[in-house]
Amino acid sequence: MTILIIGTVVNASGLPHARLLANSVKRQMPSAKVLVCLVEEKPVESLPDVDWIFTAREISAYLGLYDFDSYIFKFNSLQCGTAMKGRLLTYLLEAFPGEEHIVYLDPEMYVFTPLNEIGHMLSYYDVALTPHHLEPSDAWDSSREIGTLQDGTFHSGLVAVKNSDEGRHFAKWWMKIIAGDFSGLPGGIFTDQPYLNFVPAFFNAGVLRHPGYSLAFWNLHENGRKVFRSWDEYCLTNHTPLRCANFSNFLGLLDSRIDACVPHDGAFRQLWSDYKHNLEWLYLQHPPLSWSYDYFYSGEKIADETKLRYREARVYRSFQGNPFTLSNHSDF
Repeated sequence: MTILIIGTVVNASGLPHARLLANSVKRQMPSAKVLVCLVEEKPVESLPDVDWIFTAREISAYLGLYDFDSYIFKFNSLQCGTAMKGRLLTYLLEAFPGEEHIVYLDPEMYVFTPLNEIGHMLSYYDVALTPHHLEPSDAWDSSREIGTLQDGTFHSGLVAVKNSDEGRHFAKWWMKIIAGDFSGLPGGIFTDQPYLNFVPAFFNAGVLRHPGYSLAFWNLHENGRKVFRSWDEYCLTNHTPLRCANFSNFLGLLDSRIDACVPHDGAFRQLWSDYKHNLEWLYLQHPPLSWSYDYFYSGEKIADETKLRYREARVYRSFQGNPFTLSNHSDF
């Protein structure tokens, strides 16, 4: 089985991650196509292993969504992926009507073996989701479950959709609800994830419980996700194949969880070391840059408080005009 279209979202500083993702996809699924949505004002030149690069503005315009400036102004650089996941999925489903299966992967994802189970899932369901956790915590401790309820039961870093009426319905719903135009929306950075809790109830969605998907700092402790080296491949407990891992080290959490859960000679440490080594090499080619949409046209840095005030103004009253022409002292 071949996943034909895989999309991801980055700003310019995330291009090294996107290149590692694309390279891993091409090595395991050579016929798959990789599309990068770049959330920057200016495009970039072609990249190895990446078939298409479009700016977030271009993708929004294709969908007839010409509100891009007022839309992206509400988000910070860490949330740019959150802002565009729904739009990217909707775009891919519309722009590639002949492709049956579309998969969104976070740029920090790395594919180790073909994602065969996703194609099987999408033969029965229109949406496939992966849970953050597959094992409950000890009876005396429910803190992990409580935290996951706040952040979302399912991982928005891997969402697979069939190119069907139901699949397109899901993508458009997710695109609308994560736009930040409603009162009482979830807090934090990953505001797209909690809405996925509703997907198995709202849509013909399946839950992919294969432990080889979305291995990450939040589930390294699980007994079924211990990583081993078997000949020239990595596998998990009970020789389960490792399909993909999310190497997000947000706030250093991956480093700390490795120290807590992985032996000093553990195979996952080698995976993480190899990934970091490759990432450092790519950062020499793509050094971190300031995010285009972090500044007013005047050059003034947009304060987080200003973004919050603007989002509230959009929820409770109409606001006309391009917010990037204003300043932190403007009234909304």
